[in-house]
Amino acid sequence: MLMIIAGMSACKKETPDYSRFYPNALVTVKTTEGGICYLQLDDKTTLKPTNMDKSPFGEKEVRALVNYTDEGKPENNSLTDFDRTVKINWIDSILTKMPVMTAGEENDSKYGTAPIEIINNWTTIVEDGYITLCFYGIWGRSGRPHILNLLTGTDPEDPYTLELRHDANGDDSYYGREVTGLVAFNIRELPDTKGETVDLKLKIKSFSGDKTITFKYCTGKTTEKGASISYKDIDTGIAVR
Repeated sequence: MLMIIAGMSACKKETPDYSRFYPNALVTVKTTEGGICYLQLDDKTTLKPTNMDKSPFGEKEVRALVNYTDEGKPENNSLTDFDRTVKINWIDSILTKMPVMTAGEENDSKYGTAPIEIINNWTTIVEDGYITLCFYGIWGRSGRPHILNLLTGTDPEDPYTLELRHDANGDDSYYGREVTGLVAFNIRELPDTKGETVDLKLKIKSFSGDKTITFKYCTGKTTEKGASISYKDIDTGIAVR
């Protein structure tokens, strides 16, 4: 129940802090061997939350959107292993998965052929051993979860050629709604580029046909970042796994 308390006319109305409504970072939530939860901001910068002792997502390492307030460099000697301390205003995990091996000619039946598009914004990025993608698709009204998979081994000559598959699970009505969402895939098992920057090719079945999106990739570095545009239109409530 929402309770509204009327005050005197002389009371000053507070202006909401709109900067906390939206995420200001995309991170990896990790836990040290000693059980300390921290956030990996990029491939070099670590953040230690001062108001969060344990990961709210359990033992699993996940990518997450977060709104935090920077509190500066650690002053506590026990936190000097981290670059910054922060206060978490809110945090929300996104779907984080491992890739799967291609099934060859059975890919269509096993992993689906529903169209999907990749949106070039700040959440589409290759960093910290993950490829995180902001995607666009059509969701029907059945409530069935759609399934996204990243396929490896699609090109025997090039281990950096991947394929994103979208299985609509029978919920592929074009009378559905247009949605966007986020998914992250752990790509740390790809061969080490040994300091070289290579083309990471992502094949998709788009609404206009087969398409290949190329990212720049170097193991251990943030090598591809999308354009910085608003996140507010992304629907995090869609059924996807």
